[in-house]
Amino acid sequence: MNIDEVEGHKYAKQLSTDRKMGAAKGFDRILDDAVRRAVHEEHPVDEVSAAGRVGFPPLPDRGYLEHPVLQHAYDILDLLEEYSQALHNSHMTLKGIEPIPTRIEQEVKGLELQFGDDVAQDDELAGIVNEIAVTARVEALKFQRGDYIT
Repeated sequence: MNIDEVEGHKYAKQLSTDRKMGAAKGFDRILDDAVRRAVHEEHPVDEVSAAGRVGFPPLPDRGYLEHPVLQHAYDILDLLEEYSQALHNSHMTLKGIEPIPTRIEQEVKGLELQFGDDVAQDDELAGIVNEIAVTARVEALKFQRGDYIT
């Protein structure tokens, strides 16, 4: 039986694998040589110069935290983060967590004292500080009420 002819169609014989490999290696070699010549002859390598200084915009002065209201707000946010981590810690007892809401309440009282003296009520800062104070008070109240006891 002749397998080169199937249902009346004649197929060309395939090259042996050795001839294919030789042709492929030859083409790869020719291509690599052509690429090397094109890169080195047409585009000679220029000397690389050092990059100039990259300028970054100056960072804002951190003096804004010197404002007592912002310092209290920043401390409350830190305490809320510590409180969140303590609640998610399965090894922490409620008795161990209890001082954190107490400190949060003390910071909120300090914030409200400073807030009334230093910040105009129509200021954008007033809205942010008020949200922080309300969130902190609600979390302290939830802890005292026992919302986190399961």
